[in-house]
Amino acid sequence: MGSSEALHAFTATFSDPALEREFLDDDYAHGGQRFLRFAVPLAATAFLAYGLHDALVLGPLAREAWKIRYPIFAPVALGLFLLVRSDRRNSALGPLSVAFGAATTGIAVWIGALASGDARILYTCYAPLFVIMGPFLLRMSVFAEVVFTALTAVFFLVADVSLGHGDMTVRLSVTTTILTMGAMGALVAHQQARAWRQAFLQRRTIAEQIRALDEEKRRSEELLLNVLPPSIAERLKNENQPIADGFAEVSVLFADIVGFTGMSARIAPRELVERLNDVFSSFDDLADKLRLEKIKTIGDAYMVAGGLNLERHDHAEALAEMALAMQRRMEGFSDSFGERLSLRVGIHTGPAVAGVIGKKKFIYDVWGDTVNTASRMESHGEPGSVHVTERVWERLRDKYEFVDRGEIDVKGKGRMHTYFLTGRKGASVAKTRLPWES
Repeated sequence: MGSSEALHAFTATFSDPALEREFLDDDYAHGGQRFLRFAVPLAATAFLAYGLHDALVLGPLAREAWKIRYPIFAPVALGLFLLVRSDRRNSALGPLSVAFGAATTGIAVWIGALASGDARILYTCYAPLFVIMGPFLLRMSVFAEVVFTALTAVFFLVADVSLGHGDMTVRLSVTTTILTMGAMGALVAHQQARAWRQAFLQRRTIAEQIRALDEEKRRSEELLLNVLPPSIAERLKNENQPIADGFAEVSVLFADIVGFTGMSARIAPRELVERLNDVFSSFDDLADKLRLEKIKTIGDAYMVAGGLNLERHDHAEALAEMALAMQRRMEGFSDSFGERLSLRVGIHTGPAVAGVIGKKKFIYDVWGDTVNTASRMESHGEPGSVHVTERVWERLRDKYEFVDRGEIDVKGKGRMHTYFLTGRKGASVAKTRLPWES
């Protein structure tokens, strides 16, 4: 145990008051309340029902006994009963428990002092019995049990002396028995206190470990969601096999920073990475806003796709909006960096396969001719332009403005008719300026 978790040798309570208060609240919530809700009504009912015992044992004195039993005990029992009905532990619980116990023993020795012969001995013997039951029935602490025992002994002596009983042997014997039973009760309370606090520390440790595991799980899932789409991350957790899906039509965008290589030779590595992080983080925000899936970055190249794991028919339009926004933001970064930077962007639409393969360093990737063609559009494009295939032009020509580039030779594809996307039709913002426009 740490210093704050150390226990007092006598009371078996925590040395740290704050920890002790935390334990008392926790113990009450984890069993203490339920036990007292059962034990207090049971003990009170049994004690009040002993009125019948009074009639059988005391005869004519029963009425005098009832005048003592009910007016004194009933209010205390009712107060404790109402207290344990509360869902929150009250600081008055301990003192009221002692009062409850003291009322039972005080009434027993008082009635015993009024009686004589066997009845006196019988009632007086109840006091030691009630004393040792304190830790069991009322979950008394060591300190409460000591106070309870002392009060019982005092009540007995006062009652015995005030009513003129002069048998010193009986007085000494009963007092010794009360103290002995109280000592045994305190020992029980001490062992219970240690056991309950050790269980509390175990619960506390387990709860902290669970919180740490939950936090680690949350962080792991956040990292996984930063790498994979949510639906793919969930499948990866539940499926023990490669994940691959075919899509009839998706749109793929490649972007490459023109001038980045020259800049990398002129500035420190840390500053270079910070600038690249600023640019790509800005692109990530655009992708999230447009509900597009960032696939990966390769050096100063950025790849994003639309139409994966999300039913939508406007994925080509969403990529067009992203491409135009990327060009505008790149102009802003050029001004802030004081560098002549621009983007080459290429887009194509078509069928593709997407999934996760391997066992380490998972990445959600896209494969197929559509990906290769989009990459070729980027590499055969011009700085500051958005180069698209004829298929993209057919999808977007009613909403966007294009410049017809005509047919060009595309590596690995042959002759292709391509276009430059310049802006949205009727948009108030200026269209992206093409390299040859002045």
